[in-house]
This record gives sequence, structure tokens and C-alpha cells, in this order.
Amino acid sequence: MSVATLLQTLAGRAPGAGARKGDFTRAAILEAALAIARRDGLEGLTIGALADRMRMSKSGVFAHFGAREELQLAVLKEYALRFVDEVLRPAVRKPRGLPRLEAILANWLKLLAREVEQGCLMIGGASEYDDRPGPLQDAMVAIIGGWRDELVRAIAAAKESGDLRDDIDPRQLAFEIYGVMLAFHQSARLLHAGDSYKRARAALARVLSDAQPARCPAVKPALTRRPSRRGT
Repeated sequence: MSVATLLQTLAGRAPGAGARKGDFTRAAILEAALAIARRDGLEGLTIGALADRMRMSKSGVFAHFGAREELQLAVLKEYALRFVDEVLRPAVRKPRGLPRLEAILANWLKLLAREVEQGCLMIGGASEYDDRPGPLQDAMVAIIGGWRDELVRAIAAAKESGDLRDDIDPRQLAFEIYGVMLAFHQSARLLHAGDSYKRARAALARVLSDAQPARCPAVKPALTRRPSRRGT
């Protein structure tokens, strides 16, 4: 799925003027469900726990989602939309090529830094469903695979613009970038290493620097800003 398609999907996401009360109730339920799923995982998300958190009856929650799996899928979709909103939407305002790729990586790293506290459904969900075939695994594969493809496209665009070397393999570079992000999440969330953000930022800057022609500067402004939250 392209960036344009994802942003088009986002345009109709939020309830606007004329939205029914039920739309706002569903949005509030999704917000609470997302918080539970971040903390306890998607498998820890139950209709009962959600009803208690919302001070609603189970039948009231069922009226909006019908079944637990439908709720879990809705939470995954909402997470994916927010991910695109925070990582890709601001980045597409940057010029095509290296500036856009740098913005994508800077936004992604900042989001992951916040998710050290909240929990990352894309990373946690991959562990939950890597060996559990079914609709939830299919949805997780679509989200992660779609994001990987977007990253590959951004790298390929930077290569086509002459910002990266001609011999760069976009899929290999995306693989290495993804590895940095996974290492950062584990170091910060599991090991509570205070220098995790600094090390991830340095690793991304080096990976991009190594991928550029010799004439390109090595300074990476988009990857030098540090968020203020704990765990970075």
C-alpha cells in the first residue's frame, strides 16, 4: 500500500461534524482497548476487561464490535493508522529522496521512544502471532509487510534521487534499519539502558552515511534531535 493510499484512508478516520453518538462511543472504546493492548498484548484484551475500564456492560461493548477478534482487529487497524499519521504523514512534506527518508526514520525513532513506556503493538504483536495462523496473524503480516514496503520505497526513491549509492540494495538497507529499531526497543524497554536512544540514533546515522556517495555530507540533522521522555 502506497503512502498516498494510507493517507487517503486516514482522511476519513475521525468522526467529524454530524457524526453519530455511537461513532464517538466506538472511538472511546477503541482508545481504551488500545491502552489495554499496549500494556497486556492483544491476547490480553478481553471484552470483560474493556467493559470494566469503560464502565459499560459487556453487551454494550459487543454492540460496537460483535466479537473479541473483531475488537482486536479494530485495535490493530487503529494502531496502524496512528503509526502512519505520526511517522509518514509529516515525512511526505519533505523533499523526495534523503530528506524524506531521514524524516521517516527520525519520526519512527521518536515514536518508538514513546512506546518504550506504552508498549509497541507492531513489535509485541509480531511476537504474539508469529506462530498463530488466523486473521490476526494475517493483519499483523499486512501491517508489518506494508510498512517494510514503504521503507523500501523511500530508500529506492533516495537512491533514484542520487542521494544513495547506485549499488545500494533497498531491501537490504531496510532490513538493517529495522534491526536497529528492534535493538533499540529491546535495549530501552527490557534492559532499561539509558543510552538506548543515543545509540540507535548513531546507528541510523552511520547506516545512512555508509549508504551515501562519498560526495554527500555525513551530518544527519533529522536524526540528531532527542525526545524528552524517559527511556531514551
